[in-house]
Amino acid sequence: MSLYVDIKKRYSGFTLDVSFESETLPLGILGASGSGKSMTLKCIAGIVKPDEGRIAVDGHVLFDSKEKINLRPQERRVGYLFQNHALFPHLTVEKNIAEALQGPKSGKGKKIENLLSRFELDDLGHRYPAQLSGGQQQRVAVARVLASDPEVLLLDEPFSALDAYLKESLQMDMKKRLQDFEGYSVMVTHDRDEVYKLCPKLMLLEAGRVDRLDRTAEIFRQPGTVVAARLSGCKNISRAEQVNHNTVRALDWNLDLRVETEIL
Repeated sequence: MSLYVDIKKRYSGFTLDVSFESETLPLGILGASGSGKSMTLKCIAGIVKPDEGRIAVDGHVLFDSKEKINLRPQERRVGYLFQNHALFPHLTVEKNIAEALQGPKSGKGKKIENLLSRFELDDLGHRYPAQLSGGQQQRVAVARVLASDPEVLLLDEPFSALDAYLKESLQMDMKKRLQDFEGYSVMVTHDRDEVYKLCPKLMLLEAGRVDRLDRTAEIFRQPGTVVAARLSGCKNISRAEQVNHNTVRALDWNLDLRVETEIL
């Protein structure tokens, strides 16, 4: 069982061509601006329609260009957390959460009450977004996303607008939320520290294509590609040539380096 994505979306001068399969471990997508990170999320959510490909959750097809299947966003059971939270400013906390709830009105009150308690918002239900701190706004946004019982949770740069102190606190809170979430979660970021803390698996995007997909710790330990090295924080990169089975010559530094792993 998995989240399966294999899509292409063409633009003038740019093509998103992404293929991956993710289990329930939180998956991070790391890449430079314009690499296609947010566009990938929007295709999964149904906000943007790919030109071709397939998206499925546990075998349930959300999009299939060959079969002409393209479920509306409301039909996908995909929760999307935007970087600016996208709360309705004219609605209270309670009513913001209620907007995401399905089913008869009679059962909504108890669910809202449970979500307010779960996210430590019990005393804030009648406040408006402008009366909340940045951290409280984010907790409301997460509560609203989870109110619809999504199978997939998408997070698009969820901490980008926060100051360093608040970001650290909310990252720890989000880590717990992701661990408790039973579906599939995908987080887009350009922050390597953030993805290392929150996402055990990592996909690197470069110009709309997947450069690497592996365990996050493994990519940081041994990047394997120039793109991966840069995105994981390596500063010193040189052209190289093989001298023998365990020696490479760094051409830009004029150094011979012995390596632990034999070069095949």
